[in-house]
Amino acid sequence: MERVIKKYYPNAETGREITRSCINKLIDKHGFDTQKTILGTSVCSDEIVRTSTNFRDYIDHKNPFSLGGLGGFPFTGTTGFGAFAAHIPDNGYAIIEYGPHIGVSKTGAVGNVQRMGQTLETTCCGALKASVNDILKKQAGTKDSDLDYQQWKLEEQLLPAAEDIGKHEVPLVAATDVMYQQIDKRIKELLKKSAGSFKNTTVVLIGGIIINTDFELPDWFDLREFSVEIF
Repeated sequence: MERVIKKYYPNAETGREITRSCINKLIDKHGFDTQKTILGTSVCSDEIVRTSTNFRDYIDHKNPFSLGGLGGFPFTGTTGFGAFAAHIPDNGYAIIEYGPHIGVSKTGAVGNVQRMGQTLETTCCGALKASVNDILKKQAGTKDSDLDYQQWKLEEQLLPAAEDIGKHEVPLVAATDVMYQQIDKRIKELLKKSAGSFKNTTVVLIGGIIINTDFELPDWFDLREFSVEIF
């Protein structure tokens, strides 16, 4: 399993290692006060991502503000960012963790994991895998944009890269990379658009790809963005 993870994500570390490293850097180099820090996440709705990192173990405000939906895309938009900003402690700090996720099971299957209480492996990320299947079958964009809006939006984000996704030895890996780029771009757009709401706060962006594994094994994180901005 680790060999497969390192093949596609050579810089990945366990989620707990990444968390500890980021928190230490924030405290030592940026003066973060963990008692005045709130966490926001733009990660997939899938419950499996909740324990992939453990930032909440280090901060007093334990419950994260959810900015994301299927695939980790920040569907809450400017309204969500404004609401999140309004919850930051006075002259406090905010961590925004974001990115898509992908499974690697102990059998080495990319896009699958064995979940707690289940015998068989299931898909991870199921929404991205469904999007890839639609792209390969040339059925992308056919989802109901009202009743299945988030899935429709994911496919819209991936369609421009359909050719590259289809050529990859593991199309889901390519799709996950594209999704990270789309999420990263949108997070930064939303933060810029909502800058006025973050006045007198410090915001750190921690972006990457979450690699989920089977339920009794540690998850991994491929860190791709670590930046601090003072508003």
